[in-house]
Amino acid sequence: MKQGLICGVVALMSIISAGQSQAVNAPVNRSLTGLTAVRIVVEDLNRDMQATGLRKEQLYALAVQQLGKDGFAVIGPQDLTKAPIVYIRLSSVVGGANNDAPVSFYLTVQVKRLAMLAQGTSSTCQATAASDPPPLLATTWEKGSMAMVNRNELFFYIQHIMNLLGDLATDQKQANGLTQAE
Repeated sequence: MKQGLICGVVALMSIISAGQSQAVNAPVNRSLTGLTAVRIVVEDLNRDMQATGLRKEQLYALAVQQLGKDGFAVIGPQDLTKAPIVYIRLSSVVGGANNDAPVSFYLTVQVKRLAMLAQGTSSTCQATAASDPPPLLATTWEKGSMAMVNRNELFFYIQHIMNLLGDLATDQKQANGLTQAE
């Protein structure tokens, strides 16, 4: 009886560790395979967030600097190359005008790529007759972070965006076999 239980536990542990080994060796996100160049888009900040002195240009510059350090080629906004987009969104609620007022924010970093709907014979989805259908963006990678800080501690968002961009760089390297998955 005890030997059967021990054998069962050993077999279960072997299956679990084999599954974990396969998960560690699998690419983190195949959509990041081959990703070397990106365009950065930062969503407009709401009026309350702008009143704190934060500007979307600051987020853009921070992202350009960090992604450049991590080996990405950052394509400028005027370049017509159809590179994937790193989309940065900072949603926030400011709890007052004084310096110790709480600020709740949610920061997301997404990779978006152009996608095309395939025309098929499905009766539920038909393509329009337009010569150039509007572009469709599909989110292929996303991470987010939320926090609540005092208004005078808003610089805290810098660490959050650096962490999220670092996660993107790590996942991209893993997807391309440049580092071992953890």
